[in-house]
Amino acid sequence: MPDAIPDLDALVEAARLAHAAQRNDDAAAARVLHMLAEADGSLPVDTLLRQGVPRDLVAHVVAQDPNDKRKKQRARLGIIGDTPVVWLTSTGWQATGRSSGREAVPTSDSVAHATAPSHVGAWLDARQQRLLAHGIRMTVTWGAACRRWSNEVQARAWGTLRLATDREGAVGSLTGGLIPDGLILQHLPTNEQGEALYAQLHGERPGDPDDLAESTFALEIEDNRKSSSGLRHKVDRWEAATLQLHAAKAVLWVVKTREVARRLRDLGVDSTRRPTQLLVPATALGLPGEDLGHIERPWWPLQVPPDAPQ
Repeated sequence: MPDAIPDLDALVEAARLAHAAQRNDDAAAARVLHMLAEADGSLPVDTLLRQGVPRDLVAHVVAQDPNDKRKKQRARLGIIGDTPVVWLTSTGWQATGRSSGREAVPTSDSVAHATAPSHVGAWLDARQQRLLAHGIRMTVTWGAACRRWSNEVQARAWGTLRLATDREGAVGSLTGGLIPDGLILQHLPTNEQGEALYAQLHGERPGDPDDLAESTFALEIEDNRKSSSGLRHKVDRWEAATLQLHAAKAVLWVVKTREVARRLRDLGVDSTRRPTQLLVPATALGLPGEDLGHIERPWWPLQVPPDAPQ
């Protein structure tokens, strides 16, 4: 008995379903690639899973296509220290629209640094109920949000230079931008209660009613290896960004070692000499680090305990 001739309509429908499934997989994979790009190219597997990426999607992103060996991998999976980490290849960077990106195998230090802002976000989330009870909302962003903020700093720097002199050159140094490790957005009630709360938290009345609706705090994550030189230049640039350009309410220096804390204190951080630059011990946020001793001007959320367990 001759084989039955396949039905063309059935074959077309099967091809259509396969194409739709592949398109859905590619769209989901693209979202993961952009998440990696936002984190400077790499994230631990556990972080991806906590952010809602399905396990099979992580496997799909890092797997080599068995049907097409010519198709280059967009991401790789490896063990960094003891941690499974996914990072972008050059092909993966190109897929996110950044053709200049090059594959760089992460290190334990680079992974810890890249994930620190999300860790700060989780630390604040653990206090969200207590904050919301007072009408306070705190959100943490990083990656593309920091680059957009840097573009705003550039625009403000150029605008300021057109109207004023810049003897120290700090504002001029910001015409190339200033990219923090993360940004914290603080939202308070836009009423008299919010004004009183703002004064209680920051020791001063809000300079602008919009400061209640949204105030920006920048994150700088510092450790010994990353901070071998150039701290004075960074402190001066943040001074200009906060006090002259008013691009942020303050910068939070999240510091892991006593040596870096000493150098920052010598430059006026954690004192009234640098009123917009606060020192935050990494250990206070649950990150690894050393005891930095007494903090003169603590960041106010450090006084908020975690929410009670449900």
